[in-house]
Amino acid sequence: MKRIALVTGATGSIGEEFVSRIEETEEVDEIWAVGRNREKLENLCKDHGKVRAVEADLANDGIECIKKKLSSEEVDVKILVNNAGVAYMGLFENMKPEEIDKFIKVNCTVPAELISVTLPYMNRGARIINISSASSFQPNPYLSLYSSSKVFLRNLSRAVNVELKAKGITSTAVCPGFVDTGMLPETKDGKKIRYAGLISAKKVVKLALHDSKKGKDMSVPGFSAKYFRCYSKITPTSIVMKQWCLGVKKYL
Repeated sequence: MKRIALVTGATGSIGEEFVSRIEETEEVDEIWAVGRNREKLENLCKDHGKVRAVEADLANDGIECIKKKLSSEEVDVKILVNNAGVAYMGLFENMKPEEIDKFIKVNCTVPAELISVTLPYMNRGARIINISSASSFQPNPYLSLYSSSKVFLRNLSRAVNVELKAKGITSTAVCPGFVDTGMLPETKDGKKIRYAGLISAKKVVKLALHDSKKGKDMSVPGFSAKYFRCYSKITPTSIVMKQWCLGVKKYL
């Protein structure tokens, strides 16, 4: 039986880092890299011998595509990385209903469905890794839907971890702060944007795989995210939100 890792959002910086590190450190035969961009997927295949490209749009029929591939082969899913996601910074009122629907589908529905779809192919020792965010620790105005969706994923991940303990399968929520993916804007109206506690994708992925192997239900990379997790527990939410707004408004 073929041992596989399945990584969504595989062509992004965090996804690519997962692909590289899994190939280097995990005992798998293939890494199913899921993404929409055929050219980027082909480049992944060229750079990594274990990668198998799975071209799929998770906002549409991507789940069915993955489901069919799983059922057509004899596979043992060793690692599932739910990394695909979308973000939006701005006023919630400016989002159209169809944008909200797609946002929630990609960030919430898709990872939940992928866990459901892959579980029948998992055995003892399998690991589920869900990329949540430090923004799940409190409400974030101007990131309202994003932070809310990451709360869903964090809570789902931790609850599923308890449910699957008897089967020897772990589920880990990864909650980084700002990650240096090359996609964050560097300036706004000529002003350099300063991202507090910016961390590399490499550090996020390295700790995520380590913590999941240890059976931890959460992985919080970097001092800034760890501090913010504790700070948000002891500080009234209204104060945390006010401070967040003061820091982010000048960049909107």
